[in-house]
Amino acid sequence: MVTETLLHIDEDLNDEQRECVLSCIRSLSGDVQPHFHSEKEHLLFVAYDHDTVTPHEVVEAANASGVHAHLVDF
Repeated sequence: MVTETLLHIDEDLNDEQRECVLSCIRSLSGDVQPHFHSEKEHLLFVAYDHDTVTPHEVVEAANASGVHAHLVDF
């Protein structure tokens, strides 16, 4: 089952940094599809299979790219 999580990125990122964040998240096992909000570039949506990936792993992967990412609760 696919779940979508919203992350807040503390930093203002350039194109190269955004690609690095996306690449780190895509490296998680399973079908993981991250994308930045088009108008609010500090918001990152990540769709993933919750049977293979946890929200905590998504945050860890984003943080591994050198940013400070936090889950946003709805």
